[in-house]
Amino acid sequence: SLGMGLHINEAQEMRRWNPIFSDLDQPRQPGEYPPWFKHYKEAANESRHGLLILQLTDSYLKSKACRWEFGYIRKPELVHVYVPSGNNSPGRIVKWEELMEDAELCKQLFGEALGRTFQANLDAEDPTMQGTFTQLEKMAETAEEQEHQAWCELPFRQLAYNFAANTFGEESVDTMSSADNLIAVFLETGFAAKAQQIGKDLLEKKEKKFGKDHLNVATTLGNLGNTHGSLGDSRQQKDLLER
Repeated sequence: SLGMGLHINEAQEMRRWNPIFSDLDQPRQPGEYPPWFKHYKEAANESRHGLLILQLTDSYLKSKACRWEFGYIRKPELVHVYVPSGNNSPGRIVKWEELMEDAELCKQLFGEALGRTFQANLDAEDPTMQGTFTQLEKMAETAEEQEHQAWCELPFRQLAYNFAANTFGEESVDTMSSADNLIAVFLETGFAAKAQQIGKDLLEKKEKKFGKDHLNVATTLGNLGNTHGSLGDSRQQKDLLER
């Protein structure tokens, strides 16, 4: 759709439809992104809906498209998703960030629309908010298992955490578990400061809810310690990991 294709005349490749894509035929060095990806990334930044996902299915999460769009472009703010019509609302295109702020919109997309396409892997018959949260967590796991890179997993972990916090509250067990997962992914993607901020708040909430010596607290202590290490505070990291 960007005009990258070849013009064929009598079974012979003549030229690209658009001459600005003539660099697509140039060889590239090992480790370099292919030339088409540069054009694709530029187009995503310039177009109205950036990276538009029309069908957010498990097949997409397992595809090369997911790896390129989430893993290599690494700009979730460019991602838009088509939300099919629900019982009381028409189909529309929304920003990925909107899903994080609107629990009902999440339910419409992940609890109803995706229930028809994730039947093999997800709890499609559960119409509750808990079922929607379960689907979001499984989507994050699918992205991680298929792509083996945290950049593909990150937007789904963010979405699951925000959905849980908005739906169940900051101190619910589901929200706390989701926060631990998000901290770990933030660390892998280089957002140690964000991970530390969430980790400090989470540790305080967990100690209040479970007590300082509960096993559930240990997970957060380990994650929070590693954020300090990533930010250069090895002494604090050591103290938290020993605890």
